[in-house]
Amino acid sequence: MIIAFVQTKGGTGKSTLALNTAFSKTIRNVFPSICLVELDQQGTLRKWWRRRDPNNSAYGNIGFYHISSDNKDEILEEIEALEEKNELLILDVPGESVGKFHTKFACAVADMVLIPMRTSTNDEEAFEDNLLPIIKRIIEVDKESRDVFYIIPSFTHPLANRQNIFSYFKDVMPDYIHCLNAVFSFGSVFENFSRGGNNLFEYTRSVKSNSKLHEQGKKAINEIELIAKEIIKVR
Repeated sequence: MIIAFVQTKGGTGKSTLALNTAFSKTIRNVFPSICLVELDQQGTLRKWWRRRDPNNSAYGNIGFYHISSDNKDEILEEIEALEEKNELLILDVPGESVGKFHTKFACAVADMVLIPMRTSTNDEEAFEDNLLPIIKRIIEVDKESRDVFYIIPSFTHPLANRQNIFSYFKDVMPDYIHCLNAVFSFGSVFENFSRGGNNLFEYTRSVKSNSKLHEQGKKAINEIELIAKEIIKVR
């Protein structure tokens, strides 16, 4: 199975969601072998992964692979080789303002495409201008099997009414764009957890002596696990 986190805008939480979903208890219990795959040539996740080595962090059933190529055939060959060795690939796709090659590739090959998006007019217009045309073209070619696109409401306020958020996306999105029944909230913990190559779960254990930070970490973990459970539910 291939899951891709896709959004043409940068800074939407794709990498944060991709790496923490990979390490979630829910996902790791379902898939015996997982590979987190970065398609971003900048290598943000690659740098994070390399920082994990000095910490002797436990990898368990999760591997990492960075694809720097922008050649479709080369990328497809590498993805197919990874699929042979892993039950699940999680693709972290770069934000792309021009060309959108990696976005188009991920939307075409993934079994589930997860799109972090805020409840804002700006995000709605950016989606309509940049990502929706790609999705439309893919569905035109393969309408029967491409019912795979899901919004993840992102940077939501922790106290916001979630049903109102889900209703917002249901109202503004075409019927072939679904909304995951879970949200990715705004929180400082998501900005700070990855220092030293930690994932969210490791970070939360590391701040156990600080009750405030530990509580924030536990709430963030619960959110990631809810997202992971919804992914499993609809896959």
